[in-house]
Amino acid sequence: MKLHVIIYLSLLLFLGSGCSDFLDVQPKDKQSEEQLFATRGGFYTAVNGIYNKLASSSLYGKNLTYEMIDILAFRYTPLSVNKYYTALVKPDYTDETVEANLSNIWSSAYSTILNCNVLLKNLEVSTGVLNEQEKKVLTGEALALRAFLHLDMLRLFGPVYVKEPSAEAIPYNESDKVSALPILSADTVMGRVLRDIHAAEQLLEGNDPVIEQGAMASLEDDQEVYLRYRQLRFNYYAVLALKARAYLYAGDKVNALKAAHQLLTDENVAKHFPAVDPNKLLANQRTPDRVFSTEVLMGFYDKARADIYTYYFDDETAGNNFLQPKANFVLSSLFGNESQDYRYQTHWRAATSVGVQGDIFIKYKKIDKPKDEKNPDKPDENLEYFHAVLMPLIRLSEVYYIAAECAEEPETRFGYLNEVRRHRFIPILDSRDPQIDLENEIYKEYAKDFLGEGQLFFYMKRKGMTSFTGVNGVEIRETGDPVYQVPVPDMEKEFGNII
Repeated sequence: MKLHVIIYLSLLLFLGSGCSDFLDVQPKDKQSEEQLFATRGGFYTAVNGIYNKLASSSLYGKNLTYEMIDILAFRYTPLSVNKYYTALVKPDYTDETVEANLSNIWSSAYSTILNCNVLLKNLEVSTGVLNEQEKKVLTGEALALRAFLHLDMLRLFGPVYVKEPSAEAIPYNESDKVSALPILSADTVMGRVLRDIHAAEQLLEGNDPVIEQGAMASLEDDQEVYLRYRQLRFNYYAVLALKARAYLYAGDKVNALKAAHQLLTDENVAKHFPAVDPNKLLANQRTPDRVFSTEVLMGFYDKARADIYTYYFDDETAGNNFLQPKANFVLSSLFGNESQDYRYQTHWRAATSVGVQGDIFIKYKKIDKPKDEKNPDKPDENLEYFHAVLMPLIRLSEVYYIAAECAEEPETRFGYLNEVRRHRFIPILDSRDPQIDLENEIYKEYAKDFLGEGQLFFYMKRKGMTSFTGVNGVEIRETGDPVYQVPVPDMEKEFGNII
């Protein structure tokens, strides 16, 4: 069996700053592991460090949300002068820059997993530092994070699961020590992912404050930050969604539907994570909630989120990194001329630069901190701003799409999909209409809902799609397996045989 080296880049530790800036974190001098986990605050410092690594550009701060992974899904027509992007579109996995970026994804993911394992070990042996609820919640979060990262490494670097579940895939790291780990088969990895998810669910059920109190995306002066901001943590409901995602990727529609149904029938979900309020979109020009934050089950805080639009999507400032679908594609093809769709109205604008045609993606465009009109030097504390710095990782609409794909009765399947369509202000679909291809409709909703969030590539790979009309507007394109066979980086060659 092959061995693969897991590189311990460093245990990145961060100390949370003031709660007024959500979970903005600043680096702290390196502490020994024993000193760090001797205090309650030390545990949360380590937890913040792990979530901060998720937000890095090598992971979900760029590669696995709006840039590399969406380019692999043929969402954009990059400028020819950007050789890295054009290599991704082919795709050419032997390109030097592509190889380097894939290695960065791999090493960042596995060093973060290693940090999770260090945290889990110290949670297990610690006594008297955390109360029982905190210990269970943090253990559940760490297990969920480990499963989440391994699942995405499997979805990216593993085989097309539906075709080759027993093929070699990736290692599954459960150790807090640096070591060479065996490359496991995809189904073995999936089994361990699901095991960790189930363990996380059991720990969080009844202990996670999100169940009774919701996201808690604010803080009063006399409150502790530790177990608040549950949307920025792997909370109980995000774990249920991850369970549905994992089962569906494994091809187990029965259990995927059970997990989705468990989430969608929980009355607290509708209360804590309601559909986006159109009044906070179209009628709100000061602080529009373009990421539909109320529907986000789990994401991360990025105070520089506006830079995404500036450096990649703004037709005036992005330069060679400019990303845009084919001209005239967005409204006519992607949205089927349904211009009333809240996603079209709030995520897109017409290009204004000379020589640029079509629509510009503005989901992550800057939202200024709201000012008090009576006192322009101070922020208006009555206007919400949390959604301006939120990057989504798991949203509720995906669970509806999973249920629509997995249910047996056509009327039930259409019902799940129509629930989302109603909240996007587009017509519901008639289950009796023989001309409607429900699978294609689900694909189109993924394409519209998850732009800039990285889920479309994984959908295409899971389905083993061999031909499709590209979301960037190209003609029917034969993709075949090579598109999805992202090679596991040769880390021994890259870093040397470090054990």
